[in-house]
Amino acid sequence: MRTSSSVTRGMLPGGFFLSMMACLCLHAIQAAGAAPEGGLELPGDVPPVPADILPAAEAPPPRTQTAVESPTEVFSGPLVGASTDPQRYFVFDALAMQRNNALKDGPLVVENVTPQFTALQTNMLQSTVAPGVRLLYGDYGCDGIGWETGYLGLWNMYSRARMESPNALLQAPGALGSASTAMQNGSQGDFTGITALQSADANIVFHQFDGGWNPRSQRPSQRVNWYDGGHLDWITGFRWAGLDDVGILGFTPSGAPAANTYTAHTSSNLFAGQVGVRGRMEFQEWALESWIKVGLAGTSLSQTQSFQDQLAPLDPFRPTGSSWKGGMGMIADANLSGIWRIDDTWGFRFGYNLLWLTGVALAPDQYNFSASTSPSTAIDNTGSLFLSGANAGLEARW
Repeated sequence: MRTSSSVTRGMLPGGFFLSMMACLCLHAIQAAGAAPEGGLELPGDVPPVPADILPAAEAPPPRTQTAVESPTEVFSGPLVGASTDPQRYFVFDALAMQRNNALKDGPLVVENVTPQFTALQTNMLQSTVAPGVRLLYGDYGCDGIGWETGYLGLWNMYSRARMESPNALLQAPGALGSASTAMQNGSQGDFTGITALQSADANIVFHQFDGGWNPRSQRPSQRVNWYDGGHLDWITGFRWAGLDDVGILGFTPSGAPAANTYTAHTSSNLFAGQVGVRGRMEFQEWALESWIKVGLAGTSLSQTQSFQDQLAPLDPFRPTGSSWKGGMGMIADANLSGIWRIDDTWGFRFGYNLLWLTGVALAPDQYNFSASTSPSTAIDNTGSLFLSGANAGLEARW
């Protein structure tokens, strides 16, 4: 970032102008010294009286040469390629992101009337905005080949919905609502979803820097006076993402103190090899940065389902069951941020983010609404999670 002491390009500084004038005067004085000291002799002029025959009192003082200051070198603006390329960087972003409802469309609560009425279904669920954090540290190295490591965490993504029936006619859909006494005759039907996401990655970074301002560049942005430099990073490495999703479906009989619940808990771990690109353009007080990273992942999925009957806590309709499944998925991540450069090191960041995971197991997709009393072991691994939201934080580059 250039300071205010820099002089605008294209303008001739006053000090430089005065120095040029001093040089011209010096050359004129030196050229004049080649002529007679009294100047050129013209016809009719009276020759001067030699000093050695004048009385001492009338002799002129010895002639001395006026000292002329040497020209002063004046800085007239930044040099081509003078912009610096920081080698290390650290980013802290506070996140506020919301989960998009990508659940399979299906009923969760029905009312036992003729014809049966769907009171609550999955496409009616709406998640809250979740708080989170992103950390990133990297080093470009000496030869443009460096490394970086990062972490992202989002917690407490809640989705809640409640239906009420004065006649206590709410029940679970399918044959389960008729077969299980705990899942029928509810005056209230509730669903609560809780989601958390964590991710970490380690990458090799191939870094390029364009050198900053260059009036001969073919890129118009690089010829702009206030341009400080452009960075391009090619990224490749490893990424892990862990998604934890819980769905609790509850029915409260009329007058009961608590609900009978059907809980599904899933855990999805994605292990991906990823590639990406990041671009950054810096100006005197502002910078613009954007990246996109995509990884193909192998997945490790697990799920647990359990019933809780308030009237028969030791004799649930189904025993608790767990299972595991492997598969394939994808992780994609994109960001666009503006940076206000406080000084040459620190900057305030604000931007927008997109995050997409596929091949994951989502809790509501695992519900088994059949009349079977055997533990549920099947895993639906075709779910996807899409999040979007804002970021704000600080960065340091040195």
